[in-house]
Amino acid sequence: MNLVTAVLVCFLVVSVPVFLFGLLLMAGEREELKKMTDLNESGVEVQARLVSLRPINTRGTGSAVYEFSTGDGRTVQHGAGVSMGPAHVIGDLYPLVYDPHNVKRVHMGTKATVRKERKWRRGSVRGAQRTAVLSLAVGVLATVGLMVSP
Repeated sequence: MNLVTAVLVCFLVVSVPVFLFGLLLMAGEREELKKMTDLNESGVEVQARLVSLRPINTRGTGSAVYEFSTGDGRTVQHGAGVSMGPAHVIGDLYPLVYDPHNVKRVHMGTKATVRKERKWRRGSVRGAQRTAVLSLAVGVLATVGLMVSP
């Protein structure tokens, strides 16, 4: 086995997991992009009150429970992981965007942060597509190179 064959085999072996990783990443990012698109189009921005904050471990992370009212008068609770610190005070109000069709679809932040997150997710989907296509191309070229090489 000469050096060229060894390099082509390495490219072939590496391209398969990178291609699969790109496909998995693309699926997850597309789902998040859909969520952000729905929140951007039909989301309602409300003020949520922090009702509970408890530490999870000694590394400064905690579990927070926010409570907000929907347009039809229901009170909904949303749990999220947060970093413990002076920024989170029980009883304070924090911005939250929720989908009126599915109140479990929530984003902590304003509509502007939803738009920024949507833009970032769109870029992530494009990056995952590029990764999958490029790794597929590298795998195909390595396979052709292995077949052609003596």
